[in-house]
Amino acid sequence: MKRILHIDKKFCLELALMLLLAGCILPLAIKVFAEPNASSVSPVPHKVIAYYFHTNTRCSTCIKIEQYSHEAIEQGFPYELKNGTLELRVVNYEDPGNRHFIQDYKLVSKSLVLVNMVNGKQTKWTNLKLVWQLTGHKDAFLNYVRKEVRGYLASM
Repeated sequence: MKRILHIDKKFCLELALMLLLAGCILPLAIKVFAEPNASSVSPVPHKVIAYYFHTNTRCSTCIKIEQYSHEAIEQGFPYELKNGTLELRVVNYEDPGNRHFIQDYKLVSKSLVLVNMVNGKQTKWTNLKLVWQLTGHKDAFLNYVRKEVRGYLASM
């Protein structure tokens, strides 16, 4: 009878330790897996989307436009990117699901397009056509893109 009682005490101790451990780990696991992440938080009512549109064929100038666009926006507007009032999206408009962008934004070539969105609806857009002329002048390119994005953000 004492032996059974000893096993029960050991079992109870192990069970208590497991429950204690679970009590420490479970709240952390719930917090990590149950908290909404940034993409599932309710959408920002007013935001600006900067689209860089490209095709399957990409020349060095096209790649430079994309790189400079990333640099202008990511370094110029880190707070707005983080809080969701500004997004940068890179889209291949030759992909079947993206061909509608050709008509939507009257695309004839690779382009950087700013879109103003209010409550999920597009209210205006601008194709930043000077990016092609400014690829040889990095500072001018960055300033041009930042000025245009700043103008869109100021209308919020």
